[in-house]
Amino acid sequence: MDDKTQRLGSALQAAREGRRPKLTQPEAAERLGVGRSTVQNIEAGRFSRINNTIRNYATLLEWPDDAVDRVFEGGPVLESDRGAGPAEEVEGLPLPPAVEYELRSAETLDSAVIPLGPDEEDGHVIVVLQGTKGVGPEEVARIAARYRKARRYLQGLATDDGVADS
Repeated sequence: MDDKTQRLGSALQAAREGRRPKLTQPEAAERLGVGRSTVQNIEAGRFSRINNTIRNYATLLEWPDDAVDRVFEGGPVLESDRGAGPAEEVEGLPLPPAVEYELRSAETLDSAVIPLGPDEEDGHVIVVLQGTKGVGPEEVARIAARYRKARRYLQGLATDDGVADS
């Protein structure tokens, strides 16, 4: 497992979790004709090379044909996003100035949409993981490790009634 496989796995997981209607790991595994553990391993970055299953997973998530290789090398899923920073992606959205400033001033490393409950009406949390512009692979790995811990907590919000409903 290295930075590239973790980056690709995280991007695939974020794409699956962000789909509407929702797509669970078991559903993805069934559609791909593999076991759930295969999907779990892909999303965790536990693979040694890009194979047909990973490419089929990206196709299932409606990624363009060349997106797997581009994300593996650190680029965006969509070619049209290359060179576009967060500022272009949020143009026109009614964001508070502090949030807009943070999105413009750092490099986006990952993002996720985390549901707060089982139904669409329960709301969701949008997480944008950022690092200093030009951050190196070791720093990305360190930030990603911290994010995984926080993400588990945030995902727990959907099952912890006391937090989600208060």
